[in-house]
Amino acid sequence: MAETEDHRAWHPPTVAETLRAPASPFALDTERRAALSLVLMNGFALGDLARLLDVFTSANELAQRRAFSWEIVAISGRSIVSSAGIPVAADGDVTELRPLSTVIVFSDADASGDDCAGLAAWLSAHPASIQRLGGIGGGCSVLGRISAMPKERARGAAQRKEMFWRKDDFFGCRGGCATSDFALANVEAVQGSAVAQQVMMRLARQRVRKKIEPAADQQQSIETQVAPPIKRAVALMRNTVSDPVPLPQIAAEAGIHLRHLERLFHRHLGVSPRGYYQRLRLARARDLVQGTMLGLARVAEAVGFDSLSHFSKCYMDAHGVRPSEDRQRHFTTPGDQPGDGLMGDVSKIKQASKRPSGARRHAA
Repeated sequence: MAETEDHRAWHPPTVAETLRAPASPFALDTERRAALSLVLMNGFALGDLARLLDVFTSANELAQRRAFSWEIVAISGRSIVSSAGIPVAADGDVTELRPLSTVIVFSDADASGDDCAGLAAWLSAHPASIQRLGGIGGGCSVLGRISAMPKERARGAAQRKEMFWRKDDFFGCRGGCATSDFALANVEAVQGSAVAQQVMMRLARQRVRKKIEPAADQQQSIETQVAPPIKRAVALMRNTVSDPVPLPQIAAEAGIHLRHLERLFHRHLGVSPRGYYQRLRLARARDLVQGTMLGLARVAEAVGFDSLSHFSKCYMDAHGVRPSEDRQRHFTTPGDQPGDGLMGDVSKIKQASKRPSGARRHAA
């Protein structure tokens, strides 16, 4: 997409959005865009790079605005070998590229002395270009070794329980699965919660874990240990995806009042019970759209929607694509059985809509 198109697609956030939005550790220009130099050092974790770019690429596409741009930088040459032995092509090395405003170092903690010296020389040669500096995985340790990051911050990144952090102009992320949480938190800060929610649905994520949460190997299951009512409520939701039940009934079977259930969901899952229920239904709908030739009207009914148009709108909001378009991506020819097309089961949907008011609409 052309840069002028990006500019037209973007609108300034409202005051309310600004007050709610978390701060991004990245340097942003006047149009809230981040330019990233992704420095890959030999032995870096390929999964960390993939998780970060999966999130940012999806966010740019769904928002129709290139809020995140990047260059891949090598220490030497045009190729970097990951810890899995897979080479990754770079846009250039430190002799060809200047740092962009935000530099992120991907590295194993035991990077070679030559690579560390090359990184140190590059950062020292362009101090005015760099506004933010951070590392993913062992990147903070490397920055501490070359004194580009205060050593107490670099050491703290490895010792603290947070999955990602920011202090002044420095930031870090533990790597692994926390990388996608770090990236999603930045999408929420730069492009808003609505875009972040769409990216999560595209990546089959239920929520963004907050930076203050301990890493997965240090925490107990929220559903089983922290809030047993959530476990009971989620189990009921999963079992009634095709025939949603009223939320007060879910709360009653979980053993608490609906308002208390709502507080628990917001506190622990970052979403309302209604929103979580709909995510489950739309995730099931995507399985049916992509994995079967069931007619789309039947798919809508199978996940508790009486209106095909409302289902299509919710599906678009959740996955960034209409169900008919999503179907076309996975099947080159339409089904030839009756009712396999988009409108094949409209009469059945209309019949379902004659049921007593509130039978399903409360959960849509």
